[in-house]
Amino acid sequence: ITTHYLFFQGLYRALYLVNWIWRFYFEGFFDLIAVVAGVVQTILYCDFFYLYITKVLKGKKLSLPA
Repeated sequence: ITTHYLFFQGLYRALYLVNWIWRFYFEGFFDLIAVVAGVVQTILYCDFFYLYITKVLKGKKLSLPA
């Protein structure tokens, strides 16, 4: 269940990027610090996204390093 939780936490962060694009396009709002922090966090999640998709969605067990 931890892997699913981490995946959806990363997905939540990625959807924030969509929200910022939407707000910039329709409201003209842009917060540089929030955007940079969100992009960095999403990039860090990309490795986990790859592992999640290649292991968990194919029915294999995903073991995170301890």
